This record gives sequence, structure tokens and C-alpha cells, in this order.
Amino acid sequence: MAVYNFSFGSNMSSSRLLARLPNATRIGTAILAGYELTFDMVSTDGSGKGNVRPSNDKNAQVYGVVYQLNDAEKTILDAIEGPRYDCVDIQVTLLDGQQVAAHCYIANTTDAQILPYDWYMQHVHRGALEAGVPNAYSDAIKSRPTCQDSDSARAAIEFAVHQK
Repeated sequence: MAVYNFSFGSNMSSSRLLARLPNATRIGTAILAGYELTFDMVSTDGSGKGNVRPSNDKNAQVYGVVYQLNDAEKTILDAIEGPRYDCVDIQVTLLDGQQVAAHCYIANTTDAQILPYDWYMQHVHRGALEAGVPNAYSDAIKSRPTCQDSDSARAAIEFAVHQK
């Protein structure tokens, strides 16, 4: 059975997601209305990862990419995202106006002071550019504060994803 995933963080980058789930199908860019993008999910690697949370701003929206997955891929993605995220059913709107029932991962372990690694934000920024989000949105992602990963080998592997 097909399921739809709304990716708003590093998995917006097809290089990153397809390396993990090679049979996933990119459906298109979509908007999650009434939410804001944060990077406050406390990752097991000590950095912040992408998250969404409801916003009081009636104009708030998060851009992301909808992927079609099969049940086996959904199980793999659940394991990748791990227990620090809850899988939540949402409604998103593709750029052509079509409504899609999808799921996304919303953090249950957050810290507003934590920073994402620079390589992680590269994945998010590349994914945003690939998705064709408005320039102001991708620029806001690129300008967020980051920190360097103390694991230089991991950082090199992650930076290399986009060099292929």
C-alpha cells in the first residue's frame, strides 16, 4: 500500500532521501499551513534536527516535499527518524493546489538552544533549492546558525552526499 511522507528537513534533498529509500517516488513540493520550521529536535548525535510546530501566526507555512513510499520503506523511515519523533498524520497542499493526506515526523524531544550541524543544514538548504521553494524561504534556511560536527569523518561523508 502506498503512503505519503511530507519531508521538511534534510529529507527534502532527494540525494539524501533516495540514498536511504531508493524506491521512494517524489510527488512534489507542498505546503504545511499553520506550522513553522525549527531545528530544535535533540538528536542522538548532540545536534539539532528539523522539526515543525504549530504557529500562532495565521500566515505561517512550512515547505517540504511529498514522497510516495511503500509499507517497507515507511518502516525503514520510521526506524531512521527514531523514537525522538512522533509520526503524525497531516494535510498538505501541493503547489498545484491538490490536497494530500500524508504523515510527517514531529519531534517529541526538543531544546530551543541546540544548533544543527553545518552539514545537516546543507542537506536542508539543497533540498529546499531542489524543491523550488521561494528564495526568501531557502535564504532563511541558509542563514540559520549552525555548529561544526566534532566527528570530522561523519561530516565528510555527509558533505560528500551532494558531490556525487
